[in-house]
Amino acid sequence: MLNEFTLCVPHYRQPHMLREQLAVWEHYPTQIKIILVDDGSPEVAADVVRLYASHALRRRMTLFRVTVDVSWNRGGCRNLAAREATTDWICQIDIDHVLKPDSAARLLAFEPNRRNWYRFARWRVGAADDTRMKDELPRSAIYGRIKPHIDSYLCTKSLYWQAGGYSEDFSGCLGGGSPFLAELGLIADPVLLPDDIRLEVYTTDVVSDASVRTLSRDTTEYKRRKAAMRGRTKGTRAVRFPYVEERLI
Repeated sequence: MLNEFTLCVPHYRQPHMLREQLAVWEHYPTQIKIILVDDGSPEVAADVVRLYASHALRRRMTLFRVTVDVSWNRGGCRNLAAREATTDWICQIDIDHVLKPDSAARLLAFEPNRRNWYRFARWRVGAADDTRMKDELPRSAIYGRIKPHIDSYLCTKSLYWQAGGYSEDFSGCLGGGSPFLAELGLIADPVLLPDDIRLEVYTTDVVSDASVRTLSRDTTEYKRRKAAMRGRTKGTRAVRFPYVEERLI
């Protein structure tokens, strides 16, 4: 059995979505550790945690805050969380993706293969917003199955770093997770978890800030940087941006 893992979640300008997550995390088994990384958000994650998380939940959470506000720095946040995780297995998800307590408990009982990495079946909660128009689901549907999210997964910490971590050369533009995921796919087989270990992705129809609307979703800059980096040697990426650590006890 998996027995324990660390849930790694970045936060940027989504205090209401964070509050929803905290309500879910309150019901997690104690074997699940949580690392929350505030990506320099003007809406400080620590303020939300102090207001809405119980003392018991805060004791098994670690909160980091990146001290510079860099657009689309989720890769840097994920690297920081992966570096600081103390468990063998890590689960990386975006903050609008919710692993409900029953799915979390089933994941703990799952028997993973260390040579694989695992993706989640996914259901959408809420009618489609402008980030979910490509879902194979009616736009007005408030609950239904959609494709797995390529950037939400379970893997060992060692496999994560064997793939090099996320390249922070792509921080500042949308799309920077693709090279890491491509590398991960080359060194290990992706496996879809059973349907009863699922993620639910929330839309702005149910949580107002489930999707960040203040950042550009244009991928032109990512494509330019990717072309400029072609041929470079892959290597482990260090956490580049300054951060402060807050241990909430």
